[in-house]
Amino acid sequence: MNNRIFAGALISLAVLFLGAALVQGAESGIAITNANFAAPSPEKENLDEEWVEISNLGTADVSLAGWTLEDAQNHTYKFPDFSLKAGGIAKIRTGAGNDTSVDLFWNRSSSIWNNDGDVATLKDASGSIISHYPEEEKAA
Repeated sequence: MNNRIFAGALISLAVLFLGAALVQGAESGIAITNANFAAPSPEKENLDEEWVEISNLGTADVSLAGWTLEDAQNHTYKFPDFSLKAGGIAKIRTGAGNDTSVDLFWNRSSSIWNNDGDVATLKDASGSIISHYPEEEKAA
């Protein structure tokens, strides 16, 4: 009987530990770390200079396939089949171009982000908010 109680307690601890590890893994270290909401004038000719930077601050590569990036007016960019390497950085650029491992292109012909400030929201494939930029102020 004592062995069963001990085994049950050990299994419970293992489940708790695994659950905590999965939550930490879900957080994955992906975050919006920078943005340039205002392209140089004339904006329409410089849309590649309007961008949002996504960083993988974690230790494992993360697939962003199906994730989305949106502004305050709900303009939405859907990530292609793309994996962000551990420690890597990628910029999502408003303008047109060919995607690389560090630059993804929204392929828009006009600006998305408000020059006087905007909010970029990154959501995972299930629609959960992963990051905002700028970060919301923490309550004191």
